[in-house]
Amino acid sequence: MPAAQLFLNAGGRTGGTVMWFFVILVQFFTGCSAMLADTRMTYAFARDEALPFSKLLAKINGITHTPVNSVWFVVFFSTVLNLIAIGSTETATAIFNVTAPALDISYISVILAHRIYRDRVQFIEGPYTLGRWGPPVNWISIAWVIFISVILFFPPTRPITASNMNYAICVALFIALFSLSWWWLSARNKYIGPRTKELMQSVPEDDYDDGDHRNSTDV
Repeated sequence: MPAAQLFLNAGGRTGGTVMWFFVILVQFFTGCSAMLADTRMTYAFARDEALPFSKLLAKINGITHTPVNSVWFVVFFSTVLNLIAIGSTETATAIFNVTAPALDISYISVILAHRIYRDRVQFIEGPYTLGRWGPPVNWISIAWVIFISVILFFPPTRPITASNMNYAICVALFIALFSLSWWWLSARNKYIGPRTKELMQSVPEDDYDDGDHRNSTDV
């Protein structure tokens, strides 16, 4: 039963309308938050030349001083993903089902890289660490995410047919192949990691000097 019908049955016309209004309001703010995070991620990767058309996506608008191109790219891409559901529910479900394992895999990719390259990369530990318990906890986390990701790619019911097959694995493989192909074809020659030092150097030092001067004067 659709959610709107449940609200109508539970609260009547007035109560159901009020509850549905709050659902729409929550969806709106959730969408704004997700779009903000996606835009920041798109701009960050484009700024470091890790995406196709990086120069276009990383361009800062001279009036608003914001990455407008990245914003519109996220809006367009999100709209296309949602329009897919109109033509094929199975395709849209496959795309959205990949989000949970993809999020988990993004976590363990960093953990796994840290365990593999810990002797080659100078790692600066934070104020709180697990000490000697760190490595076993890391490997347990990796094993768990691999296990749960495999489970999440399973079809929901048996027997497996073309209609109930979980096609999220196909979407995940496409994303992985596209990312690896782009890395080997172009990104590996340009991407050097986050360029935070360059950004900090572009900030005028007078702003910091004036702030320090004001603080010292106030004291």
